[in-house]
Amino acid sequence: MLRNYLVTAFRNLIRHKLYSFINIAGLAVGLACTIFILLFLRDEFSYDAWIADSQNVYRVESTFHMPGRDPDFFSLTPFPVTPTMLQEIPEVVAQIHIVPENTTAQVGDREFPVTVNAVDPNFFQVIKLPFVKGDPVGALKDPQSIVLSQMTARKFFGAGKAIGRTVILNGSQPLVVTGIFRELPHNTHLSLEMVIPNTSKADTMALATRSQWVNNPGWGYVKLAPNADPDAVRAKLPAMLDRHIDAKKLLNMNIAGSSLLHLHLTPFRRVHLDAFGETEKGRWATIYGFAAIAGLILLIATINYVNLATARAMVRAREVGLRKVLGARRSQLIVQFMGESLLLALSGLVLAFALVEILLPSFDSLLARPIDYRFVSEWPLTLAILAAVILAGLSGGIYPALVLSRFRPATVLGAGGRAASGSAVVRSALVVLQFAISIGLGVAVIVIFAQIRYSRQLDLGFDRHNLMVIDGGKIPTASARDSLAEALAADPAIAGVAQSGMVPFEGKVGIADVNLPGAIGKITVRAMNIDPNFITVYGMRLMAGRDLSRSRGEDVMHMPASPGAITSANALINAQAARRFGYSVTGAIGHSLIFNSTTRLTVVGVVGDANFDGVQSAMQPFVYVYGPEGLGVISVRIKPGQAQAATAAIDKAWHRFMPTIAIRRRFEDANFDRLFSSDEQVGRIFAIFVGIAIFIACMGLFGLASFATERRAREIGIRKVFGARVRDILKLLLWQFSIPVLIANAIAWPVAWYYLHGWLEGFAYRITLGPLYFVAAGAAALAIAWATIFVHAWRVANANPVYALRYE
Repeated sequence: MLRNYLVTAFRNLIRHKLYSFINIAGLAVGLACTIFILLFLRDEFSYDAWIADSQNVYRVESTFHMPGRDPDFFSLTPFPVTPTMLQEIPEVVAQIHIVPENTTAQVGDREFPVTVNAVDPNFFQVIKLPFVKGDPVGALKDPQSIVLSQMTARKFFGAGKAIGRTVILNGSQPLVVTGIFRELPHNTHLSLEMVIPNTSKADTMALATRSQWVNNPGWGYVKLAPNADPDAVRAKLPAMLDRHIDAKKLLNMNIAGSSLLHLHLTPFRRVHLDAFGETEKGRWATIYGFAAIAGLILLIATINYVNLATARAMVRAREVGLRKVLGARRSQLIVQFMGESLLLALSGLVLAFALVEILLPSFDSLLARPIDYRFVSEWPLTLAILAAVILAGLSGGIYPALVLSRFRPATVLGAGGRAASGSAVVRSALVVLQFAISIGLGVAVIVIFAQIRYSRQLDLGFDRHNLMVIDGGKIPTASARDSLAEALAADPAIAGVAQSGMVPFEGKVGIADVNLPGAIGKITVRAMNIDPNFITVYGMRLMAGRDLSRSRGEDVMHMPASPGAITSANALINAQAARRFGYSVTGAIGHSLIFNSTTRLTVVGVVGDANFDGVQSAMQPFVYVYGPEGLGVISVRIKPGQAQAATAAIDKAWHRFMPTIAIRRRFEDANFDRLFSSDEQVGRIFAIFVGIAIFIACMGLFGLASFATERRAREIGIRKVFGARVRDILKLLLWQFSIPVLIANAIAWPVAWYYLHGWLEGFAYRITLGPLYFVAAGAAALAIAWATIFVHAWRVANANPVYALRYE
């Protein structure tokens, strides 16, 4: 009996080649896409899980609630926070910091621009990274020690021994290599290449910063006791902040310290996705989006499978009747149909596994990360996929198994071998669902790329093109920096040079508070230290008043000579600040404001709003001051077409004035592009999977069109005999398959609008969700549906009616 079932199943597969190909290929492609997405999701959830004994480690993150300003979220934390937690909260058993610093490493006569991370000496006892050389427990015990990653050790010392060798930092601090840790894999939020103890003289962080409760120099982590309750620790944080933060002294306001700073504990293994401040690279929105796509693709593939299985099964009504006449029981017919369906589904699974194995390297390249899948050793995932395939196979076989096996032989044999197609409504509903999903996903792709395009073309208020930023870490003196800037400005390939404390798109935020004369309370603003060339070099618009000038001593802001002293200086503000202070653009000129309770600033100019953070952040009020002591980054405006000559001139001048410091330079365009790299990568992957989903839906529609046109061949023959033209037949068939697509639009549009409207709310500057995006996706779906079924419609419409009616 089993042999008979298998022979019959294989004969049906071979006899109906198109049906078999569409069914197996559609299911295989859908399964392959689902497997790829599952592998991506598995990788996202694997971040930092490989680090031993990290389940009780938490990153401490900050939210600042500055008066007159929206909350500012940071993954960083003030330096005193975690040591104080260790001292005052019994559940905290260890604490560490990671403070990155850009500097130059010298090995022999070679120089390398590097980022060194200053950490507490017990770092490797809390974050237990695997070592390949050295002892992690005592690696940072000596203040003059340094630990390298494998790649950094190879870069510095080649294949030779690294332990015991010397690395010189900052041009004068020799450190001895005491350990080498294994190269960090991609699935970690840590970024470490060189680690030194923060007890070392090579750690350049100012001592004053270590006691500041409103400055975020780096990341802080705490380790809790094994049975400690994180919620209990969180409950103790406000009281700790109230004891140590003097808001009266900082802001001249009578508020509790816990009202100014909120602390959050994020589990170390969930930082990648659950960071309260800035996310690393992972986002729950991406997780939910790809999980939804995986489910929808699998649903579309299953719908295809069910639709085609039920459609073809109706043709086998005569076979069912004959089998019953020859004595077949209903249970045998059910087993036969379910077995054939499972055979098709399992064939699709085998092909899906083959596709995954072949395309996995390309998927790695697309994600820019290594993704691996071992079918046997990762048996839980394989079993889950197998279960999904068996469910799809049972879903496809359940209708013919239960319905067709119930037919009476006399009925189906007397009806010319065809059963009444009661499943037509169900098939139409499933086609509607398929295309509703496809159209909704299509709208999402169009809107995502439209928002990215809009963001890229948004007027930022300054010219980021042909602008190079130079930052070699700690430039020794202000005079050396000024000499370098003057030498660069004299080069014919360079249009201008400016200095500043920070530059756009770097993620750094300078916050200050402002008091307006006669007003109660403080207003929090963004503060930026610039030299008088900055506005011109960055192409910002001066809307009223004048620019700052080096020749005017009153434009220079100096630090107070003694505590409590008040200095005075001139400053620029942006248009947003003028509005926030209650002035018009021109009316702000000449007004005074108290800056950080230490400086009386007079507004001498108002510049246009410039968005230095990207489109996801709303425009902030800015105050621009000229304080030569706080400058550190050099920006160079390069003349159009002179990038190569200017770069050579910059490198030459740098090595002339900073011979012991490796140069770091980057174009602002590249910094800007990094803001969108993650979204664009996700968008590309999303678009590929959406295209595959539409392709699978069209494969199913192609199969159904073939089935439908075959079933209506006699009807079309009669219509042609009575004078119907080819175009009339085409209209009839195209309209038949257009109705489900039009209904699908009516379903997909409101659902897509709801979710995309919420997604766009995350952007301070966003496109308007107009009808064009929805109409475009709907029209594209309709055009694809027409193109899919046109071949069948044309063939049937041009067929000689004699062939369809010769048995009538």
